[in-house]
Amino acid sequence: MSKRWVRQLLGLSGWLLAALALGAWFGAVSWWLAAALAIWLGIVLCRLYDLDRALDDRKPLFITSDRGMWAELLARVERVKDKARYRKKKYHQLLREVYKSTGALRDAGIILNVQHEIQWFNAAANRLLGLESSRDVGQRIDNLIRNPEFVAYLDAAKDDVITIPSPKDTAGRLAVQIIPYSRNQRLAIFRDITHEFRLERTRRDFVANASHELRSPLTVIGGYLDAMLDDGSIPSVWHTPLAEMQRQVDRMTRIVRDLLELSRLESMEGHAGHEFVEVGAMLRAIHKEFAESGAGPKPALSLETDAALLGDESQLHSVFFNLINNAVRFTPDDGKVDIAWKATKGGVCFEVKDTGIGIPEELIPRVTERFFRVEPGRSRASGGTGLGLAIVKHALQRHGAKLEIESELAKGSVFRCHFPPDRIATRGGVRQAAAQ
Repeated sequence: MSKRWVRQLLGLSGWLLAALALGAWFGAVSWWLAAALAIWLGIVLCRLYDLDRALDDRKPLFITSDRGMWAELLARVERVKDKARYRKKKYHQLLREVYKSTGALRDAGIILNVQHEIQWFNAAANRLLGLESSRDVGQRIDNLIRNPEFVAYLDAAKDDVITIPSPKDTAGRLAVQIIPYSRNQRLAIFRDITHEFRLERTRRDFVANASHELRSPLTVIGGYLDAMLDDGSIPSVWHTPLAEMQRQVDRMTRIVRDLLELSRLESMEGHAGHEFVEVGAMLRAIHKEFAESGAGPKPALSLETDAALLGDESQLHSVFFNLINNAVRFTPDDGKVDIAWKATKGGVCFEVKDTGIGIPEELIPRVTERFFRVEPGRSRASGGTGLGLAIVKHALQRHGAKLEIESELAKGSVFRCHFPPDRIATRGGVRQAAAQ
């Protein structure tokens, strides 16, 4: 027991003993004890009233002494209140700084609850989205931004970044990311990327136009080179440079073809169509083409499911062909390439596994960049354009699929394409087949 309570109990005992002594002296002991207890109870009630007022942040009325347990309790309450006032002051100061800093941001920030209702937004939200505090706080954001892709993204509750047209300017573009930061709240960030979008569109148009314009002169040059190589009157000393020129023209033609394909994929909006694609037949045809070619290892094909896909046939052919072609080109003749089409827990997967040169771990995130090569000299020598995996990435994105890459230098690589369930079309049954 603390000293404060010991003193309090001793004081009560002394008070009762004094009342008992007076009652013995004057008579009517019980009345003296009752009066003493009533006075003591009154004092305690006054002190409790003081404590209650202090806890309610009001000034105590009946403080008569700065000593004793009650004075110490009130002093402790005042210290706690001082700390609380200090914390409240710091909180309000921090809140003012947050409002001030968010108000200076160029990106729109909107706080949403679990019902997607707007709780708060900064000044940039008015500029980018046209929101008004008096009108829009408490409204569902999907009632104000009715873009279907945004509504689907809002319901999916993913951390990905999507691009939508600006509600205030259809020619503008906004990048949107929704970040959960508590159990019941999420922060929606809208960034104006109109300038970047227009620059990217200009770049794509330039690449597409330049590639298109290069096709004709390359065709003409290639035709003349073929004629010169077939002309017996050309001195033999020219045969080697003409053959090298022909090889470079063929390489430029492949680059132009891939650039046009990549530009076409990048210029397409939305997702790929839902054409029925017989994946097994497509893979058997691609496998036969590589198995009958003279270069590289002979790939092995395993079809573990008869699932078909709903998508764009030409784009899916580009995905499968480019991944198999890369595996064959970068695997030694005595190596091994395995191709598999199989069902997974969340959909279906196309997998290409090789025992080739592999990719350094730090370079794996960059292999889908256009013109990026792990070994530039070897890639050019083998006829690569550096665009195959970029085409694969964009084609898979249009089908809602994901590319997964595992690789170890000098041991080989595994490329997996995971297709979502809504892209699967099955005709029933599971078929096991292997082509060697």
